[in-house]
Amino acid sequence: MGSVDGVMAGVLIGWAVDPDAPDQAADVEVLINGVSVAREQTTIIREDVNNSGIASGPTGFRIRLAEFIALQEAYEVVVRVARTGEQLVGSPIVVAPSRDAMDWISRHAGTSREDLDRIRTRMDVETAGQTLSIVMPVYNTPDAWLREALDSVLAQWCVRWELLCVNDASPEPHVRETLAEYAAKDRRIRIVNARRNGGISKTTNLGIRKARGDYIAFMDHDDLLEPEAVFRMLDAARTGAELIYSDEIITGENIDQIEHFVARPAFSHDYYLSHPYFVHMVAVRRDVALACQGYDETMSISADVDFILRVIERSERVAHVPAMLYRWRTHVTSAGHNSMERVTEATTSAHNRHLVRMGSAGESRPGLGFNIYRTEYPDDPAKTLIVIPTKDGLNVLKPCIEALLKTTSRADCDILIVDHQSRQAKTKKYFARIADVVKTLPYEGAFNFSAINNYAVQNGGTDYKYIVFMNNDVEAIRPGWLERMRSLAARPEVGAVGATLLYDNRLVQHSGVVLGIGGAADHAHKFAALEAGQERRVGYNCSLVSTREYSAVTAACMMVRRDVFLGVGGYDEDLAIGYNDTDLCLRIGSLGYRVLNDAEEPLYHHESMTRSLTDQVDHPRDGKLFVRRWARLLAEGDPFYSPLLSSHTDHAMAHLDNVFAPVRVRAVRPVLRPFQAGRLRKVPPPIQYPHADPAP
Repeated sequence: MGSVDGVMAGVLIGWAVDPDAPDQAADVEVLINGVSVAREQTTIIREDVNNSGIASGPTGFRIRLAEFIALQEAYEVVVRVARTGEQLVGSPIVVAPSRDAMDWISRHAGTSREDLDRIRTRMDVETAGQTLSIVMPVYNTPDAWLREALDSVLAQWCVRWELLCVNDASPEPHVRETLAEYAAKDRRIRIVNARRNGGISKTTNLGIRKARGDYIAFMDHDDLLEPEAVFRMLDAARTGAELIYSDEIITGENIDQIEHFVARPAFSHDYYLSHPYFVHMVAVRRDVALACQGYDETMSISADVDFILRVIERSERVAHVPAMLYRWRTHVTSAGHNSMERVTEATTSAHNRHLVRMGSAGESRPGLGFNIYRTEYPDDPAKTLIVIPTKDGLNVLKPCIEALLKTTSRADCDILIVDHQSRQAKTKKYFARIADVVKTLPYEGAFNFSAINNYAVQNGGTDYKYIVFMNNDVEAIRPGWLERMRSLAARPEVGAVGATLLYDNRLVQHSGVVLGIGGAADHAHKFAALEAGQERRVGYNCSLVSTREYSAVTAACMMVRRDVFLGVGGYDEDLAIGYNDTDLCLRIGSLGYRVLNDAEEPLYHHESMTRSLTDQVDHPRDGKLFVRRWARLLAEGDPFYSPLLSSHTDHAMAHLDNVFAPVRVRAVRPVLRPFQAGRLRKVPPPIQYPHADPAP
């Protein structure tokens, strides 16, 4: 018995149990088009299966399919318990190549020699005076893979590169022979032979010291560069950014077997500390790489993350090239539990050294999955006010208040209900019953979300350092959510903090706000499943388990320091119903403050999934004002959402062919622009939104 969960990134996922040995690992057999291609044991503990009483041993499996299938065909995959031949629920499953993958592989098929010559001439002119040094450590690489890597560098459309192949004393004789063959073809290929095997860190450092280019990029010996890679990295180098990274493609052992595309946001320091979300292609300004003294040669694992963190410390700006420039070949080998623990330990240690050097009080700990990390900052137990507007609605308000009373402390937190003309007697009785623990503030007048919340901040007391804006249908799940948000909001560079919110069925309702999708703006990861069984789903590029920057978060549950809120003039009362929270966040961001969404402690938002969630449709007047005010930013595109992704379907690839999308540059340390704290007021339209510092 068992079930196939599906195929994700070329990996078959599911669980299986041998009914005669439920406390032991089961043998799983995979057949493709009727031919048995794999037989593996279940090795993963699935708590959902074990809690059901079906089994007590390891029941989960993850079986790579990429090496068994070709790019252009669809396959019927049968999965069964090997001993009994019983098929799992969901089997057979059809696995087909994506149209995006097929189009990508063939995208240059129609490019003529004349067109290619014109492209190369233009690139040569635009990169004059620059050189990109590519450091490639080499050790016992299969010859076919090594040749593919070398050929991809030779095929670059921009000629301004040098390739340093650092042979880490490979015992396989073909390595030295192949490197010598390619060095004879092109003098830009330089061979560095290590005297003895020293490992990846020492080998990389040999290449860094020998590099002559203005920027140093890093390439694995079995991967591939797309032909635009050198030009796009040198083009980004013109911004002067110390660190540059691009998007990448994950493949199977066959470099043309594309498993998925990884489109990244612009730089977010918090995101990188939660999850090292960019790996390839990376380039570092040569003087910075040398000042950092390269990789830490005492580290046998996670040395690349440690190096990037030290580069960030010496950087003022980081540039993102939103283009698929690199193919990362993934191998059939699977990391054992011990090596996963080593990665977690080494990366956490690197994070903590980095945080100390940055003068941060944060402490990195393992997070909600492998290669996910949680940075814990000290809580600031200053007075906090939770503002909840309501008009009757006792069926949702009562659970909201009861959950808050259970999960927060009265010592440092007050709850303020803003009563907007409730009429029902039972509501008034409830207010009277909870009056000793919950404040109630009457509000008269037409409904205006912005005005109601501004009124609450003005009249709810001046001794509060933090304000939480909360809808009356939000329900906290467990203690700690407030302290977590407050510890983030206490950081001087942070202006607003949002929370991941869930529908009743635990699908995601909000995990950040993205500009330009679903109209002017909409919630990120909406309707995504938070869990698979008992395991937390990581979401697109681990966004659902990371604390990361967004342009905005929803005021259904949002914390803002009172001085920041007053300093930007509070909510704009011209936005009576829609987009007021997004507008507030954008104005906070326009002063250089970070807007973070925290994925650690989700809350329920008992909002109907069937109602329209696009404020521009529900509130056209507010939508038009918002679009007019932020027209420039909407035209440029949300920096925290890749221009390669769809504006209609959240985090779906749509613009792969846009290999020349503009470079996006962000400051490592935000420059906080001053504001005048004072009374809340109507907010004039902003002149511009400086998401990124302009290039020099």
